[in-house]
Amino acid sequence: MPVPAQLQDAPLARARAVLAAAAVLCSAAVSGTALAVRDAGTEAPALHARVMSPDARPDAAAQAPAGAAYFVRHLTNPRERREQRADILDAPALPGSVVKAVTLVTALETGVVTAETGAMCRRVVTVDGVRFVCAHPDLKRPLTPAEALGHSCNDFFVSLAPRLPRDQVNRTRLAAGLPPLPSSARLAPALVGLDGPRVTPRALIDVLARLTGAGTDPPVPMRATTKAVLLEGLAGAASYGTASALRERGVTAWAKTGTAPMPGGGVAGVVVALVPAPRPTHGLVVVAPGAAGLDAAAIAADLAAAAGPAAAPSARPTTGNMIRLGRTTATGAVRVEALDIDDYVAQVLAGEGQPKAADAAQQALAITARTFALANRDRHRREGFDLCDTTHCQVVKPATPVTRRAAATTAGQVLLQAGQPAPVFYSASCGGRLERASQVWPGAADLSHPDRDEADANEPPWFAEIRVADVERALRAAGLRGGRLRGLRVLQRNQSGRVIRLRADGFSPPEISGNDFRTAVGRVLGWQHVKSTAFDVDRTGNGYRFRGRGFGHGVGLCVVGAGTRATRGDSSEQILRFYFPTLTIGRSAVAPLRADAAAATAPRPESPPAPAPAAAAAAPATATPTPAPATDVQIALPVSEEPARASLLALVRRARDQMAAATGLKAPASLRVTVHPTVESFGRATGRPWWTSGATSGSDIALLPVTILQQQGQLERTVRHEVAHALLDGALAGRPLWVREGAAIYFSTDADRAPRSSSGRVTCPSDAELLQASSAGAQRDAYARAEACFARQILAGRKWTDVR
Repeated sequence: MPVPAQLQDAPLARARAVLAAAAVLCSAAVSGTALAVRDAGTEAPALHARVMSPDARPDAAAQAPAGAAYFVRHLTNPRERREQRADILDAPALPGSVVKAVTLVTALETGVVTAETGAMCRRVVTVDGVRFVCAHPDLKRPLTPAEALGHSCNDFFVSLAPRLPRDQVNRTRLAAGLPPLPSSARLAPALVGLDGPRVTPRALIDVLARLTGAGTDPPVPMRATTKAVLLEGLAGAASYGTASALRERGVTAWAKTGTAPMPGGGVAGVVVALVPAPRPTHGLVVVAPGAAGLDAAAIAADLAAAAGPAAAPSARPTTGNMIRLGRTTATGAVRVEALDIDDYVAQVLAGEGQPKAADAAQQALAITARTFALANRDRHRREGFDLCDTTHCQVVKPATPVTRRAAATTAGQVLLQAGQPAPVFYSASCGGRLERASQVWPGAADLSHPDRDEADANEPPWFAEIRVADVERALRAAGLRGGRLRGLRVLQRNQSGRVIRLRADGFSPPEISGNDFRTAVGRVLGWQHVKSTAFDVDRTGNGYRFRGRGFGHGVGLCVVGAGTRATRGDSSEQILRFYFPTLTIGRSAVAPLRADAAAATAPRPESPPAPAPAAAAAAPATATPTPAPATDVQIALPVSEEPARASLLALVRRARDQMAAATGLKAPASLRVTVHPTVESFGRATGRPWWTSGATSGSDIALLPVTILQQQGQLERTVRHEVAHALLDGALAGRPLWVREGAAIYFSTDADRAPRSSSGRVTCPSDAELLQASSAGAQRDAYARAEACFARQILAGRKWTDVR
């Protein structure tokens, strides 16, 4: 329920009314004994856009919404203070997620996690009988501890409970000014502030001040590395996380939000902040009954801005022909780098295009990708960059000579609408029928051709069989309520044949849109199941069988169709004219790069750096953190599997060294291994089917959970296979996929064994058989034939590097 535009700058009376109405809706955020814990901003109304007039003066700042309480005080001068609603400020209550800062310090000090730990969020998890839900953005990559604090990831913190000693938690709590946890308090809920002793909201300023070393109270003892992570996380919360309203109002801060039960019933949003960072002079706490933490942060942002503490400079938009890319690092952090737009486009073509497509198709996609980038340049401005490197924006991979040539050939060319870069889209495959943008995103302009695309009509259909229980899980994830699914059928299709509405008998409401259903299945089970909304569904003995065409939303340029058209001889102009008949190809309006443009677009961190305490006061807010030293193997593990780090690291190194010796290849300088917490998480990130155990791209290896691989007896075999790909794929680039798979199986099974001969005639599998196998059995057969074909040539005396 977003705030209407007319309310954003409305008088405070209307803001109070909105907050009052929120109380009814937010009361559902915490209910029953099995609490569905949703952190700041999850199921609450999106009131954070504005709750005070942006023109509020200091004398009006004390007029926060009547239902909200706030306390602002100088950190060293106790006489300088303002407050409202002392009845709320002095009523002991559960502190909610504010306590996560204490939990993080304890975990780092005890060595349960380190600054480099990476943890994939499972989104929903039950610990100690409590159901915890995460509603922060699904980054589809591991979170660092600092990011987990900034995004307030419930899964990260409750997963610490089995390994975090209660006495160590109490030691940190006491040093921070919180009462210790009694033995009766459930540890997992207590680690996120939803069990244990109550504390008055006004005391939370002192807690955060002791943790950060601000103010006059003795600081909580901790190592410099621990404090660096803590400050990075608190600054991240105020920059890109649950308290980002502070940054939107130009306020730098160390902050933490929470949403917690109120003593008299209902919930309240809480935020505690120290401003300005990195040398705070004031502390403030806001409690907003009936709202969420991010709503309290919006009130705090207005109070802080009106009070006049130093503010951070707002993010500067990119100028010239540069793009600020938020690139995900191996540790899960985001590194911002400035790229020339054509370098960026070349990397997008490598990530989104067809490697072997003809030049015309490469050029058509280059123009489309450049247009998308310029039209969406400020998509991540709040985070300090323009575009990310995931499917949320455009996927990037290392550029190739082909993609660089396409970017250079089309330099400056974009698709224009009224003289400006048009809001264009593209997808992998439309399945023979293009889709209108307005059918996918209501209100979007229909710029593409809403008709058949015979160039993509011959792509084979996809099939998926999903169990009833898994369909039910997806429906519940989409917000439907029900115990048992009695039937699922298509109710309505649009002009392109895609599903508009489905009926789910047994659930309430009984209908769901095709796009919402596909999104829910993708997030819960993986995007490889229901690849588009152009599908039919039939009941089977155990679930539902889906048969469909295409991959993606089908709007705009079709990458596969463009490739087919280029093969037929169409030029890039003809391809674009077909897919975007109402647009013209012209030159972009970006200015040439000037001498000062590099400085204007230089990388800036998502949050202020967190140096050692002695250096923090002197470090400028925009300084770039010193990168961690590179290692030969970097592993990102779920927190629950952290004990497996040493053995997994040894296994990866051993496999790498053995296969390097067997093949004569030089081992990669660095391998990055990401262990996913669930099968669903692995599928979402890699796009691989459920029966796949690992996936490798370059030197990046993704694995199923270690515990699952161990239970299946597949851990060592999977690791060796994926490490083999990391070593061999570069040397075998350009060969059929069966060569690369056969080599990986051959060397990973036993690097020293003699070649095994194959009996009978063996047909080498096609790329489609290996990549798009209809079942686990079909894929096993394809892999076996790949190895047999590879071994056959080895037995014939051919060097492995010459197998083709």
